[in-house]
Amino acid sequence: MMNGILVVDKPKGPTSHDICQYFKRTLPVRKVGHAGTLDPMATGVLVILLDGATKLQSVFLGKDKEYEFTMKLGETTDTYDAEGKLLEQKPVPDDYERKLKELLPQFSGEILQTPPAFSAIKKNGKPLYKLAREGRVVQPEPRKIQIRLLEILKTDLPEATLRCRCSSGTYIRSLAHDLGQRLGCGAHVTALRRLASEPFTIEEALPVDWPSGPGSAKNQARRA
Repeated sequence: MMNGILVVDKPKGPTSHDICQYFKRTLPVRKVGHAGTLDPMATGVLVILLDGATKLQSVFLGKDKEYEFTMKLGETTDTYDAEGKLLEQKPVPDDYERKLKELLPQFSGEILQTPPAFSAIKKNGKPLYKLAREGRVVQPEPRKIQIRLLEILKTDLPEATLRCRCSSGTYIRSLAHDLGQRLGCGAHVTALRRLASEPFTIEEALPVDWPSGPGSAKNQARRA
């Protein structure tokens, strides 16, 4: 048995579950879990819990997260990211930078956020994204979240890159979508990177070669 915590830098492509299964296959462990899902297109800090450490899942799930994300203005998709179906295109306002800056305080502090219909939230035991793919789109109930920090890092039309530090349960896809709606042109996420999942940061995260051989995983676990 290998009780412990492994902090990895998730690559783009696999699901968080895929990463867990990878370590379950390649390490001498019986249980593998994670402390906060990352979408397949997202990269960054993923906290992997091994064997006895899986009992700590609820502790880490409730911790704050920090992200850097890029959103494309002028386009709305059904999943709120680049993986989804394009629903609408609108021109981006000429003064979008000023308007975006003015919007940020309204999305700071405690706010109500509606998660995407394409999400891992479950209804009657089934993830909403599976229901949505079957044509049964269920709109989740709004929930209270905390945005501790929200700032613009750069703008390069039609994209804007922001940094966000937020409470657990915050959906960056919804944040980008809602900002786009308030701008009047729509928006969706094109890149998402988790910089921190308290108390762990990206500087501590080990790279994952995807796919790679079992030796890589064992070496990473020893280093962790």
